[in-house]
Amino acid sequence: MSFKHKKKLGQHFLSDKNIAKKIVRQANIQSDEFIWEIGPGKGILTNELLGKTANVTAFEIDKYLWPILQNEFGDKLNLIKEDVLKSDWNSYFPVDRKIKIVANLPYQITSPFLFKIIDFQEHFNTVIVMVQREVALRIKAGLGSKDYGILSLKMQFYFHTKYLFTVEPHVFYPPPRVHSAVISLIPRLDRPVLKNEKFFWKVVEASFSNRRKMLRNNLKPLLSGEKFGALTETSPIDLKRRGESLSEEEFIILYRHIYNLQQN
Repeated sequence: MSFKHKKKLGQHFLSDKNIAKKIVRQANIQSDEFIWEIGPGKGILTNELLGKTANVTAFEIDKYLWPILQNEFGDKLNLIKEDVLKSDWNSYFPVDRKIKIVANLPYQITSPFLFKIIDFQEHFNTVIVMVQREVALRIKAGLGSKDYGILSLKMQFYFHTKYLFTVEPHVFYPPPRVHSAVISLIPRLDRPVLKNEKFFWKVVEASFSNRRKMLRNNLKPLLSGEKFGALTETSPIDLKRRGESLSEEEFIILYRHIYNLQQN
């Protein structure tokens, strides 16, 4: 069955079965587990997943791939013919069971997809995904790294992150212009409990709004004149520092102080 790749969907199909097998080995799938795959393409990874468990759900937006997948897998695959970013995930969660996500993510949906996982993290026990290597490095980056930023903090706040291995462009068709990497995300059971997570991320995002500026300048829009003056006098974190120099713990200290000033 002929098929034309669509650049707008970021289609770079994995063509090396050994890489597909390596990804599945990292997921350590048991026969009774439920798996989600995102963007199965022509099904090279899907085939390996179905070799481990019969409970595979694949989200595919491209209608021209639906007959290819149905012809290849039939009723063995639960094919969801929807945009995974717009799907009602609650309608696909099994009762009282957690899900493993194993996928070669289309590049252009990587960030929104990962942020959506955060919103539903209680339903997942493992996420093994292939992303652009540049994104993987940002997710895993530690304090002091040039790649450290909002994405690093956000993913590490909610997950234990691990860079598993690099994937060369030649194992895809058509080959992308960048390297890829496979990462694992395991939801944190020990993540900090905050009164207002939404405001915490406002503080983090404001701190990084201009990486060249000091915290003093970046945080100014969060507080009124009088309260901002109080912050400059009482801040437990030196406001001459830049956001990229703060650890998760220091951001929490800063958030709590700003939050308290805002409430009073």
